[in-house]
This record gives sequence, structure tokens and C-alpha cells, in this order.
Amino acid sequence: MFKVLSSAANAKQAGALLAYIGARANEQGEKRDIEIFTDSGQGLASAQDRRGFLHQFTQAFEPQLENTNFIEVRFELAGDVTDEALSEALNAAFGSKPFVYARTGDSVAVYGHTGERAGPLAKILAAGRANSRGKALDKIEAGFSEAMGKAGIRAVVTAAVGNERKAQYFLQKFIRAHNQVRQANGQAVSSKQPTKAAAAIFEEWRSQLSGRERRNAYHLLFSARAGTDAQAIMAAARAVLEERAPGHKFVLAHHAETKHVHIHAMLQARSADGERLTFYKADLHAWREAYAEKAREHGIAMVATRRYDHAMSRPYTKEHAGAYKRAQHDARYQVSDKAVARVEDKRQRRMDRKLIVANGATIAGVWQQTAAVMRAAGVTGQALTAAEAIGKNLLQIPARRGGEKPADSVSKDSGGPGLISSFLSHPGMKELTRLIGATEMAQTPLEMRQKMARVNQALDEMRHTLPNAEQPRFEQYRDGVNDKMHDRLARLQFEQQKGAGGGGEAAPEREARGRDLPARDDTRQPEASAQHAEKARQRVQQQKDSAKQKGRQADERDRKTQRSKVDEYER
Repeated sequence: MFKVLSSAANAKQAGALLAYIGARANEQGEKRDIEIFTDSGQGLASAQDRRGFLHQFTQAFEPQLENTNFIEVRFELAGDVTDEALSEALNAAFGSKPFVYARTGDSVAVYGHTGERAGPLAKILAAGRANSRGKALDKIEAGFSEAMGKAGIRAVVTAAVGNERKAQYFLQKFIRAHNQVRQANGQAVSSKQPTKAAAAIFEEWRSQLSGRERRNAYHLLFSARAGTDAQAIMAAARAVLEERAPGHKFVLAHHAETKHVHIHAMLQARSADGERLTFYKADLHAWREAYAEKAREHGIAMVATRRYDHAMSRPYTKEHAGAYKRAQHDARYQVSDKAVARVEDKRQRRMDRKLIVANGATIAGVWQQTAAVMRAAGVTGQALTAAEAIGKNLLQIPARRGGEKPADSVSKDSGGPGLISSFLSHPGMKELTRLIGATEMAQTPLEMRQKMARVNQALDEMRHTLPNAEQPRFEQYRDGVNDKMHDRLARLQFEQQKGAGGGGEAAPEREARGRDLPARDDTRQPEASAQHAEKARQRVQQQKDSAKQKGRQADERDRKTQRSKVDEYER
């Protein structure tokens, strides 16, 4: 089993994690240091060695992300409200968050920090409230109105901005546009030099702009069943870390207080070269595959599986367990039938019948692979017989459910077990769609290439589970996906070059693919017809034309932006 248990955001948390990994309690309950090994194979025997390693380990840590989300709110006063009552009410509404405000008669304008994301708020304001189903603005305004209700004030959010540069610019604009601007403590803000005043105020605020913390280190667990050679698991874990996270520092330690073997590791999330690790579902499965492969290389019969490979019921959360327990002891507490079934199915280890019917062929293929690994490792007896029987029986369940004749365990199309008839019904299609959607959020060419690598890795995994008859359709789908991703990559490269002072047109998609992406091992050799080649040529030409058009549109937007900074206001 491989798991990501937790993460560390700063040096203090990393030190606490290192202390947990490197210390165990003896029979008397006293803490004692155990062996820790670094990525270079060095043992950290003394406290001084550990402090030295921790200092080097945290050099690549990034500071926490600043929350630079600001909103502008207009408050309408009902009746006579004194300045003292207004100041008290505003401080109660914003809490510890910094803000400035200006009063004009019965109207009060406030520019302040918010814990909400300003991007979605700005989109709602730009599209108009009538065209949005989002309730985020309504919730914020209701909270302000409730907090300031004693002063007879109604709140309306008028604008939102979400990055530091714009936050400082619109603070300056707020000071210039309003008379008698005051800070949260009631101190007046000078309007003679708005630029200097805004810069000074923002620097005072900076220490209060706390945001979410980065994941700078990961706590990983490699485990195996009782009786497994601990040194072999340690070697397999080290091999996985060296292969999947090259250039990232790590430490390993064997916790021997339990029957099963488990190796704990602390791993840098960002290497010295700036490469950052991610652990999406596809990444976790790739790590499990690598762990099983390295374990087999060290003589351990291990196969990477997922929940649906065993057709096990979905796991339940702490919230499900708490609701279930309260409902058992208090009849007045209501809990849904789905939550009850989810807890009971998992505790009683029931199989998910719908999962078996939908993915029986895939599950059977995994069990057949498991049986093959067991035979290669010399495992015999009841365990091998059970694995082979499960694989054979699971193939028959979907056919019997549909009233068909049970299918053989080998596909006639490709000679492989457990193949899926269509890539559209593949169980990994949902995750693939999520990965493809994530590429639209990439902000730099490096990030885009990393996301593209994950997409192609998922496509490779899917391709091996499809029969030969389905391969042509799948390859067309794959080419379309890669064409769109490379078009996005070319656009990001053009924007980066332009931001660095360069010029020229956006690189065509095909040129971007050949120049910027590492070569992929591609064993496909499709025999394209003349018609297919002509369509490919037309698609490339369309992409070139589209890239040029996007470049012209970007230039036009930049010219408009330079003419009026007001257009930058996110409304």
C-alpha cells in the first residue's frame, strides 16, 4: 500500500514531522531515536545531523501564499448614524481584516480585505447579478448587513479585485476618488499624494494578508503485509522516490512496532530546480504502479490495485461515521439512508454490485494479472487458486446480469484479458476529463507541459485496455486532445515571450510540439489514408490561422488596456 498521509508547510512543521519519523516509543513508553536514511544513503544518527539536514531540506520551501483579495462595498445608512457608531460597526463587520472607508452623507464606501476569492465575485459583477446563479455576493452582503444591523446599514458589494498589483492600484484610486478617507482605527488618510499613501498603507497591511499555506513537504507511507522483508521494502521505497521524484530530498525510516511492515518518508514538494510534485488521482496510481514494480524487482509479489479492482464499497468519512453513530444513540437525529448504507457496506466488507456489473471485465483482468505475478513469484496453493477463480468468475457476472452467455477471459480482438469495448465507457474517462480540463488553468508553459504529460500518461494507460477494433477511434480522439493542448501551449509561450519583451507571432501548434515537449515513446504506426492526411493538413493550417488571430486579438486588448487603466477593474 502507498499513501500520502499529510503535508508540511514550513520549517517548524517539517521539524515536527522529522521528529515523528525518526523517534519511536520503547516498551516503557519512552521516546527513542531510530535510524533515518537520507536520499544520499547517509544515516542521521545525532540531533546535530538531523538539524543540519533539516536546514538544507527547508531551503527549497516557498513562503505561504498571500491573500490579496479585496472588495469595494457601498453601505447605505438608515437614519442618523454617528461617526463613532459607524466606525464600531465597520470594525465589527470586517473583524481583523484591514480596510479604509469614506463617508458621504448617508452613503459609506469601503475598500477592504476579504477571505473570499475575488475572481468569482468579479465574474458575477461583470456578467450582472441577473445572469448569475451564484449566491456568493448575497452571502457576503447578508453577513455585512447582519453584523452592522445595529447601526441601520445595508451592504452592497460593488467591485472585487484579486491580485496585488490591482489591489494597490485601486486602493490608490479609492483614496483619490473620495474625500476624508479613514483607516480602520479612524486615522485620516492624506489625499495630497495618493500613490505614496496607498503604497504605505498596503505595506502596513501586508503582514495581515495571510493566505493558504503551500505544501512544501509530503509525508508518505509505503507498507506491506506482515512477514515481508523490511529491507526489501525499504529498498523498493527508495527506488520509487528516486524514480518518481528525482532531485527532491527525502528521508526514510522503518517503523517496526507493528506486525505489518511500513516505511515512512518525508519528501520535498519542490526540488532545487523548481520542479513541484503533485498528487492527483492519476499521480497516486502511477506511484502505486511504480511501488509494485520495484517491490517485484526485490522479490516481493505485489500488484497495484484500486478500489474498483476489488469491487469494494466506497469508504466513508469521519462525518458519515459521526452521523451514523449519533443516529444509533439518538432517535431524534436524522441521517440519510445513503449515509447509513455507505457505513454499513464498508464495515461489513460488501462488494459493490453495480461496480462489478459495469467494470467486471477490467476487474477480472487485474485479478488475472495478480495471478500471473503470483505464479512468477512462486506463490502456490489456495491463494493462487482463489485469485484465478475470482478473475474467471467476475467475467461471468455482467454477462449473466444481461442474460447473455458468459464470455471467455481472453478477448478475440487482442488476445489480452479484461479489455473494454469502448474508450467512452472506460472507468478512467472521468479522471481523464478532469485532467484535460485542468490544462485550461495552466498559467505558464512549464505548468502546461506538466499537465500535458499527466494527460498523455492517462491516455497511455487507457490505450492498453482497449481492443484493436477500438484503437483507430481512440487515436483520433487522442490526436484531437493533443492538438488542443498544444494550441494552448503555443499561446502561453507567445504570451511569455511577449511579457519578456519579445515579439513575433504565436508559434504554430505542430512547431510547439516538436520544439518544447520531450519526445514520447510512441509505438503507434497507423497507416493513414490520403483523406486522413488531407484532413490533418487542413487542421494544422486552421491552427496556424487561429494562433495568428489570437495574437492579433491579444495585441488589440493590450492597446485598449494601455489607453485606460479603468478597464482593469474587475466588475
